[in-house]
Amino acid sequence: MTHTIVFHIIKLAKKVRRAIEAKLDIPFSYSQSSALLTIESRKGISQREIAQILHLEPASVVSLIDELEKLKLANRKPTADRRRYEIVLTENGHKAVKKIKEQAQKLENYLVEKLPKKDSENFLKTIEQLSGYLDKWEDEQINFRKEVNNESTSSKRPLAV
Repeated sequence: MTHTIVFHIIKLAKKVRRAIEAKLDIPFSYSQSSALLTIESRKGISQREIAQILHLEPASVVSLIDELEKLKLANRKPTADRRRYEIVLTENGHKAVKKIKEQAQKLENYLVEKLPKKDSENFLKTIEQLSGYLDKWEDEQINFRKEVNNESTSSKRPLAV
């Protein structure tokens, strides 16, 4: 049976995630690791921005940050806007990020050494292209939904007065 590109991408993503969680010496979940790396990469990042970058619901990020705070890896820092918190890493959070990067690099080195350099370069280029196409597709779907919603609300008869 021939599988689609999407099937193979999902399968590969699951294998990578399983390798990160089970095979590498990282005592954090994939979600926690992703959040820590995201926080480290953007000074002054908010929970909403983390949700957008990681493609998570804002409520899920609240729970995720709660977990990181309990583990003493991150803190919420108030800003001038009382509705917004800046998420910052603690000293332990910075140590965790260093360990995550080291372990992820081990996995990457293992995978890259299995492929010829040209194949590795082509694979990265293809992933970047597919990611860009998915961003464009998501934008088109959002715009389509907005158009459909606008048409359905504008086609309703006005109420009699």
